[in-house]
Amino acid sequence: MGQEVNFDRIIDRRNTNCGKWDGMDQKYQCQDMIHLGVADMDFSSPEVLRDALHEILHRGVLGYTDPSVQFFGAITGWYQKQYDLEIKKEWVLFCPRINISAGLFVRQFSDPLEEVMLFTPGYAPLQKAIEANGRRMLPVALRCEGDRYEIDFEHMESVISEKTKLLILCNPHNPTTRCFREEEVLKLAEFCRRHHLIVFSDEIHGDLVKKGVTHHTLIAYAKEFEYRLIVASSPSKTFNIPGVIVSYLVIPDREIRRGMERAIDCVGMHNPTIFAVDAVIQCYTQCDDWYRQVKKYIDDNESYVRQYMEREFPKFRIFPREATYLLWVDYRETGMTEEEVEKWFVEKAKVSVYMGSVFGEEGKGFFRCNIGTSRTLLKEALHRMKKSLP
Repeated sequence: MGQEVNFDRIIDRRNTNCGKWDGMDQKYQCQDMIHLGVADMDFSSPEVLRDALHEILHRGVLGYTDPSVQFFGAITGWYQKQYDLEIKKEWVLFCPRINISAGLFVRQFSDPLEEVMLFTPGYAPLQKAIEANGRRMLPVALRCEGDRYEIDFEHMESVISEKTKLLILCNPHNPTTRCFREEEVLKLAEFCRRHHLIVFSDEIHGDLVKKGVTHHTLIAYAKEFEYRLIVASSPSKTFNIPGVIVSYLVIPDREIRRGMERAIDCVGMHNPTIFAVDAVIQCYTQCDDWYRQVKKYIDDNESYVRQYMEREFPKFRIFPREATYLLWVDYRETGMTEEEVEKWFVEKAKVSVYMGSVFGEEGKGFFRCNIGTSRTLLKEALHRMKKSLP
């Protein structure tokens, strides 16, 4: 057992060029708001990682960096440890951000005006990866069955056409937090085989599963997808290092891998930042205890928020969280419009969340709340909400 991490400590991130705090302060022109929208955590990253990055600075030379043998070994070792999977080092490609690789994937494997299927409500940057690159997004709404979102395979069959070339998946799904079950993954593989689709699976939240839940990474089903897939991941969410800017792609098919190599090379993104390589190595080999503790803290945060909202906000319905440090909340029973709910949050409660329309039409009537922060801060946010009830 390692040293206990103090996740209760509040770290003041204002005036540090912080996207979550300074950026949102600027957006709302307010300096005393609690921000629970942007999806990074307010926790200090593992100490052993921070020590390693300090050592890089102490060397004094901040030059060009290449991925190392240890970098690829740390990734393959993580998949072995997490999923009992043996992936080959040559399957792994570096790319700075998953949002970048999603856009490159769309450009490399489809032509203008062709269609890319995406489940909705959907993570906005994945929508942008399609539409900003001149392709048509083919939205497929997840079917809401009671308190669970399900893949609507009948609807997929009804809308797919000869112009549909690709499918982008977010698994675990953002914003609904679903971890798709094995039978869903296998049925999806059969659908993609039959329609000759190449799949891009954004699995950046895959390590932050709730206790008792299993994340089925698509790379475990590469054969079922006829190897026509790319799995994108990163330690960024898991260890709270999004500012390091590092992600990677796992691509078992050589031709698809070469296609992505060409796409990455065309935009000159083959060098990681000087911190990125060591960050991946440290996170995946030295930070297991921190990782175990942060998952428990997030689970406990969820329990606290869920109990509080059930008691004080009975017309809010929180969907079951299966992964991520996010909650997907249905407020439709209040009868309020999105504009009214957002105005209450921002002007009355002084708390910001992401309103559901950010994730498309199917997100209206919902909001997404980030619970990856100090419980003290969550308590204050909930208290503000209660005190300012309309």
